[in-house]
Amino acid sequence: MEIDVFDMIVGIFGGLALFLYGMKVMSDGLQKVAGEKMRSVLSVMTSNRLAGVGTGFAVTSVIQSSSATTVMLVGFVNAGLLTLNQSIGVIMGANIGTTATAWLVSLFGFKVKISLMALPAIAIGFIPKFTGQKKLAEWGDVLIGFGILFIGLGFMKDAVSVLKNAPEVELWIANYCTANTLLSRFIPLLIGMLFTFVVQSSSAAMAVTMTMAAQGVIDIPTACALALGQNIGTTITANLAAIGTSAAAKQAAMAHFLFNFLGSIWPIVFFMPFLSLIDIIYPVASSIDFATIQKISDPEKLAAATKAAAFPITVHLAIFHSLFNIVNTLLFLPFTNQLAWLSTKLVASGSQKEETHLRFIDPKVIESPPMALHAARAELKSMLQEVEEMFKQVLYLVSHPNDKKGKVAKDILKREKRVDMLEKEILEYLVSVTQLELSMDQSHEVGGIQQCVSDVERMGDHCESLLYLAQKRYEKKLPISEEAMKDILEIGHEVESFITMLVNHIFDASGNLMKQSITYEDNINRLRKHIRKGHIKRLNAQTCTVQQGLIFIDMLTSFEKMGDHAFNVAEVFAGER
Repeated sequence: MEIDVFDMIVGIFGGLALFLYGMKVMSDGLQKVAGEKMRSVLSVMTSNRLAGVGTGFAVTSVIQSSSATTVMLVGFVNAGLLTLNQSIGVIMGANIGTTATAWLVSLFGFKVKISLMALPAIAIGFIPKFTGQKKLAEWGDVLIGFGILFIGLGFMKDAVSVLKNAPEVELWIANYCTANTLLSRFIPLLIGMLFTFVVQSSSAAMAVTMTMAAQGVIDIPTACALALGQNIGTTITANLAAIGTSAAAKQAAMAHFLFNFLGSIWPIVFFMPFLSLIDIIYPVASSIDFATIQKISDPEKLAAATKAAAFPITVHLAIFHSLFNIVNTLLFLPFTNQLAWLSTKLVASGSQKEETHLRFIDPKVIESPPMALHAARAELKSMLQEVEEMFKQVLYLVSHPNDKKGKVAKDILKREKRVDMLEKEILEYLVSVTQLELSMDQSHEVGGIQQCVSDVERMGDHCESLLYLAQKRYEKKLPISEEAMKDILEIGHEVESFITMLVNHIFDASGNLMKQSITYEDNINRLRKHIRKGHIKRLNAQTCTVQQGLIFIDMLTSFEKMGDHAFNVAEVFAGER
């Protein structure tokens, strides 16, 4: 039978493109739907090794992309939110989670007629676009991506099916792409690895492998060897993401490669016994004889027999894919420390990334809105902590103005400059985040963080103003009475406690956040009124000069304004703005 090579190539790669696009649409939709839950899961992944494995599995199963999970992970390690050891457990879980796609493809792509499932999914998913309800539209994106994914799979199935009738292809596969011996297994393994390098999706590569096996183009052992290569090839994405990052991030990417590479050695060595175990677990696929099926002359019976054979073969491959990843995790989980040690030996710790004002934001993880917002909040917390330290130093200078060497003042000004730079860089980052496909809640959060950043920067400005007032009082030798100093420090410590409370609640806006914030705001306003009355009494009693009074009132105003800005931030954290 003559093969139209052009139609076949277009069918395979066009179908693959649709599959990848559908997976991206579905993944983006799932991330928007589950964004908040995913971020809360990621924030507690560090409790122990098993928690890390569970987290990696859960997140990857939800977003249907181990590459996306590991890129997020590299960003976390790069930002210092995770240690290398903590990241390894998540990597193991992500490898298990990525097998969910293989099960999705095997259970739906070869059991049900694609047109009966894909087109209705796209149609139903498109309806919410007209309703104006953004949450429903996000679920609609999941269905649209699901449908496009399986339409792409259908094109690949049709294109691959002609290969089984090509004697040249059959001869090449028989001679060069089999997995009958130990040495011959390395060729399909290498092909699987290179193909995944190119498409940067082990899920898509696995879908192609399943399609070829289901159509009888390759046998089950060859498909399994290809899957092992794809497991190694998927590590390229994390290693590309680690370029230009810290040594710790590069070591996390290296740990991902080592785990997948070393984890592929034992299945290659014990290949046939392992396949025999799969046959025991699911014996149906081993009895299928495509040579006999292809001798069927009736086209309808041939199509029916091929379809009947496809499902057990893809299930067999899905079991293989899941089982060897689960076994790998069980084998390597007790040795995460050793794996981390080997990664540090292969990637020198001296190659640090260029120092920037940002500690947690990494542009490489911006494609994931939940992670982008998590990083922005982490930077906001860092910014607020700078203001907290500045304010403590300001209170010290107010009560101890004799800063002879100017060390404290210089440190305050240095921190204030960093706060200004953080404001600029965080806002620039958030502008780029707004260009992503965000859910309604995520868009609202971006706006809230932008407001907070501006409020925190204004708090830093007031710290600088208080510094200059303290210096002016010292230089002009304008002492403050003991009563006035007591009043200033009382309201100052109330503002300091308010800021500290905000730092502790930036990732955990508990129900009593607004209650505490209202209490702080009321106390600051009450103290301001009380202190003003006392100040007027001192002026009338002439125990305070006009110049002393002006500095005192300016300080009091700065404290009050800082309380106002802190309350604005609290409202955003509590979802009130």
